[in-house]
Amino acid sequence: MVNTGKMVNTRLLAFATAVSLLAASCGDDSPTAETTPDTTAGSPTTTLPYEPTPLEWKSCEGVECADLTVPFDYFTQPSGTFTLRLSRQRALKSSERIGVLLVNPGGPGAPGRSLAQNAAHYFSRDIIDRFDIVAWDPRGTGESTPTVDCIDDYDEYFAQPLSAETGQRFVDACTERSGAVLPHVGTANSARDIEAIRRALGEETVSYLGFSYGGLLGLVWRSMFPDTTRAIVLDAPPSPIASRAERIASQASGFEKLLAAFLKEPARLTNWEAAINNPPGDITEHMMLAAAISALYDQTAWTELDEALTAAAAGDGSKIKAMYEGYFYQDEGFEDYRNTFEASIAVSCVDDTQDAPLGDISTIAPRLHEFFSPEELCTRWPVRSNEAYFFRRSTENPTVIIGATDDPASPFIGVQAAASVAGNVRLITVDERRHTSYFAVDCVTKLVDDYLINLADVPNTTCETPKSTTTSTATTTG
Repeated sequence: MVNTGKMVNTRLLAFATAVSLLAASCGDDSPTAETTPDTTAGSPTTTLPYEPTPLEWKSCEGVECADLTVPFDYFTQPSGTFTLRLSRQRALKSSERIGVLLVNPGGPGAPGRSLAQNAAHYFSRDIIDRFDIVAWDPRGTGESTPTVDCIDDYDEYFAQPLSAETGQRFVDACTERSGAVLPHVGTANSARDIEAIRRALGEETVSYLGFSYGGLLGLVWRSMFPDTTRAIVLDAPPSPIASRAERIASQASGFEKLLAAFLKEPARLTNWEAAINNPPGDITEHMMLAAAISALYDQTAWTELDEALTAAAAGDGSKIKAMYEGYFYQDEGFEDYRNTFEASIAVSCVDDTQDAPLGDISTIAPRLHEFFSPEELCTRWPVRSNEAYFFRRSTENPTVIIGATDDPASPFIGVQAAASVAGNVRLITVDERRHTSYFAVDCVTKLVDDYLINLADVPNTTCETPKSTTTSTATTTG
């Protein structure tokens, strides 16, 4: 779970899509016999016994906004309802409009409307010219109502490692404030919401671009409603197969590997040891771990971490504190995101039907293991989903999947697991240390744009960024 979303566009996405490390995580590992997905066609979950009303758009915040009412439970009537808040950036060139591109930043738990409100920060001009960019705050998040809202003071819970006592207090607070919502925020219902949005838009088919957990969400939606998909892109999807414990362990290992790479420079190691052994002011060791993990999502943020550690070693913890606050969206300018962590935990824990123990990860993450364990939230969570994911392997329109070889949040083996259940897949491999690559790696952007606009048959490709330039190139692998 991370989000020093202070870096614009793709950095904001990286942190928005990573807020579940302490909850259940959206990392990955290899498939196991116990977690093989159900790929049975004709599952009853493919139905949507609910007909949404057409959307009534109005001008707001520089784009168009609308509300959509969806039921808590699509199969139990009567039930409560969520009001989803949507935003739309219409295609800038109406004469060249292709259709709707639904976009989701992941999390889980991250509100998504900013992707439409600030489309130029996230998507190429070619995409904005030709597609209506439609984004929404998923059920329980952002400005959709009711929302998951558990606590107000994050320092009380997360400035130190979670104990059994603080973990139980957090769960009790969630139950007291949001108990009616918690059973209904799982991925399966959120995928049905995508179908409700499509119907409310009056579109026969839509295209989809999902980042991180948004990739998993898109994969579940496409499996449920395969005939509604024109084109689908999943950027850094987590493994849809691994257990929560496997995902956390895999992420811990990935972040530890990158931290070791960062600390190879002697000056950085010296500052790290000085600051971690004697944190300045009101900074705690756990705050420092959160700050470090937030910067490890993308190598371009390593300079920020370097500066923060240098200052901390000299007794100034303000930069570390800012990165920690940013991790939880507790800083100025991100008020709309301040329930992101609570919503992330709720979705992750409801989806965690396997309830496998994490075990000792100190060997694979000697510096960071205390940040990832012990797991004191999902083990105490009051509700679980009664639905298991199923995945329909597509044989028609290809699914384009993007994965970076050194992505600590969605390790590459998990991206490959997502590809294994998706069926007809084109895999774009990015040889970089980063989480999510669209609009950050030129090679990826060009390939994805060609697919979304022209339905071009993207080859299985490796995008590499030469050390001497920021321009990336593609190497076809098959």
